[in-house]
Amino acid sequence: MVYCEIAVSTTRFKELTAANVNFDDPQEMAEFRRQQVERAGIRIREAVKKLQDQGILDAEYNLIPRDLPPDMAPDSKADFGG
Repeated sequence: MVYCEIAVSTTRFKELTAANVNFDDPQEMAEFRRQQVERAGIRIREAVKKLQDQGILDAEYNLIPRDLPPDMAPDSKADFGG
């Protein structure tokens, strides 16, 4: 098994927004982009969960068909006695 060590900066950043980020500081901009990607991932996961809860996506993220069976189509000749 191969292990590698990655140097990690111990600098702590506040939550950065377009209103408070220093666009001239490369390190702060890198952190701003990292935070934006993290937030985007959270929003995507929330949206996918919502679609799954609504029965629009299955567990493998495939669209669940919403077509009506042929006998329930508006132009169907089926008679249900109702």
